[in-house]
This record gives sequence, structure tokens and C-alpha cells, in this order.
Amino acid sequence: MKIHVYAALKEHFDPEFELDGVVRDTTELKARLRALNAHAAGLLDICRFAVADGFIDADFKLKEYDTVVIIPPASGG
Repeated sequence: MKIHVYAALKEHFDPEFELDGVVRDTTELKARLRALNAHAAGLLDICRFAVADGFIDADFKLKEYDTVVIIPPASGG
């Protein structure tokens, strides 16, 4: 599974990386990412997750070949 992170998450992870093994949903994905970097836990809880250019919810079934984009909340001006 390929992971792309943006904004503040790049302080905790490489902008693009791969995860090995089965990750069934966003709950498992968050747990795997927390295990990689516990300092990102709070931020991961408020992020949006997307696959194939569409936001997904916690019930979305991830596949090993998916590319998951993780987007933290942002404000702009």
C-alpha cells in the first residue's frame, strides 16, 4: 500500500512511503502509522483519508494496492 502525506504530517513521515502487509481499513491504518511514529497520533485522529481522488470513511475496505492520501486539516488565507 502506498501512502502520501501532506502538510504537518510531513514532519512525522516521509511524504511518500509504502506499508507492507494487510491493512483492512482506516482504523488499522491509523494504528500502523501510530506504531511508526507515536508523535503523529493526535494529528492522525483529525485527518481525512482519500483513495482514488475521493475521501473515504472508516468503513471503506482498503486493498493492498491502494494509494492512500492522508490530509490534515488546513486553514488558509
